[in-house]
Amino acid sequence: MRAAHPNDGCNDPVEVAVIGGGLAGGLLALELAQLGLGVALIDGASSGTTPSHPCASHWSYGAIAPLAGGRWAQLQRRHGDLGWRRRCFRPIGPGAPLAGRFPLPCSRVDGGQLQHRLPQVLERLGVCQRFVRVARLQPPVGAGAPWRLQPSGGGEALEAWQVVLAAGAGCRALWPELPERLRVSWAGVLLLQPQGDGWPWGAAPAMRLPARFSRLVLEARAPELRQEAWQVDPGLIPWGDRWLAGQISLVRPGLELGDPPDPALQERRLREALAPWLPPLAHWPGSFQQVPVSFCSDGQPLVGPVPGAPPGLWAFAGFSAAFTAVPGAAPALACAVHAAASLSSAPPG
Repeated sequence: MRAAHPNDGCNDPVEVAVIGGGLAGGLLALELAQLGLGVALIDGASSGTTPSHPCASHWSYGAIAPLAGGRWAQLQRRHGDLGWRRRCFRPIGPGAPLAGRFPLPCSRVDGGQLQHRLPQVLERLGVCQRFVRVARLQPPVGAGAPWRLQPSGGGEALEAWQVVLAAGAGCRALWPELPERLRVSWAGVLLLQPQGDGWPWGAAPAMRLPARFSRLVLEARAPELRQEAWQVDPGLIPWGDRWLAGQISLVRPGLELGDPPDPALQERRLREALAPWLPPLAHWPGSFQQVPVSFCSDGQPLVGPVPGAPPGLWAFAGFSAAFTAVPGAAPALACAVHAAASLSSAPPG
């Protein structure tokens, strides 16, 4: 997430530093602030008002399971329009009920509206939003000492009594000892551009989503991979005045992020897989976008204290269906962090 007016006047040490300004970090910071904690949200993917490295949630479909929209509705009643809307979709691919002839209910969060509104809500709640990349975490040195977050490029370190890793694919670089089930894929989508003669499907269709995401099967296989593997899921969803089409997921053996895969190759694979479903997508003008995405190979995200780490380090990452799962998980983790903060030896913030 990015704020229109970044607040860099954080008091050191803060009670809680949340590293990662995407969906997980933003909603967790919101819950922590509502509990009265002093929160710094550290977003290394943005610089001021410009996203220099869009996070995974920026290019997400934002689709939510039919029965999981209640938490988003509550958030909007409390904080105003965050982009959540009731929608319908036509399921496609293997397992689609009635071959996808009829639309089914779901809901969706408009990523652009969320990016615009959530930083404003956080600022109103007093969350300090800092746009720096954390290069290193230094655990507390001695009883009653805070964690130190050293920014890349030097500069003054930020101190915090509690630290939450919510940076998705960037979490392991800050704490390599995270559980091995937290892994990383590269996800790519096509951002289709409008043309003067309209879209290839004529009238605006309902959203199209896979009846079953094959990406989840690939993620479950991650620990046994000996060479990189990729999978394409078809899909079509509005994105402002444009459309997002398809998703290609590439998983490599091991735990390291590595260099981005060849974007030309990934785009060609994605277009070839989408063409049998909607032939114009083989050549329709558009740009290929890819970002690293964290996931957990067992399907259960990391939510809670980091095993084996000194007290005060928490993880909030590895969500395979983030827009569905994060709003429900954030309040529970916020309560646990609040309880730990109240029991710590730190002076009140």
